[in-house]
Amino acid sequence: MKIILGISSSIAAYKSYDLARLFVRNGDSVFTVVTENSLNLISPLTFETLTGNPCYYDSFVRERREMGHITLKENAGLFLICPATANVLGKMANGIADNLLTTTYLSVTCPVVVAPSMNPAMYSHPAVQENIERLIKRGVHIIEPCEGKVACGDCGKGKLPDISEIFKKALDVVKDS
Repeated sequence: MKIILGISSSIAAYKSYDLARLFVRNGDSVFTVVTENSLNLISPLTFETLTGNPCYYDSFVRERREMGHITLKENAGLFLICPATANVLGKMANGIADNLLTTTYLSVTCPVVVAPSMNPAMYSHPAVQENIERLIKRGVHIIEPCEGKVACGDCGKGKLPDISEIFKKALDVVKDS
C-alpha cells in the first residue's frame, strides 16, 4: 500500500523515522511530506534512505516537473500525519493550504489519520480542541496523545503515543475503510 507520512515540527518528529521503518517492513511504500519547520528537527535524507522514496518538502520541484500534492495523492491508501502540531491541525481544520503538507491533505481521497503531539497546555486549549472536533466531523481519524512528561518538562496530555500503537491504529483505520 502507498502511505503518505506527514511530519510537522513537533519535537517528537524524530519518532517518525521508526514509524516509516515499520511501514516499510510491512511491505508498504512510504512517501514522506515534511513541513519547512520540521526540517529544523529531522533530515529528508534519512527518510529517503529508510523508505527508498523521495522526501517532499517543496510544493513545486522543478527537477521532477511535478506538483507534489497532486502526484502524491495518486493511489495513496493512507495519509498519516505524525506528529501533528497545533499549527497543522488548525490549518487542516480551516482549509488553509500554505505548504505541501496541508495542500496534500486537501487533495487526498484516502483515509486520513492524525497523531497530535504538543505541550499539554496547547493540546487542551479550546481552539485546538475545536479544530480536532471539526476534523473528526470531516472523517479524520485522531490518535489521542498520551498523558506524561513532554520534552519541555510539563506533564499532561499531549505526548505522542508509542510508535507501534500508532502503526497498529493506522492500519486498523485502513482495514475498516
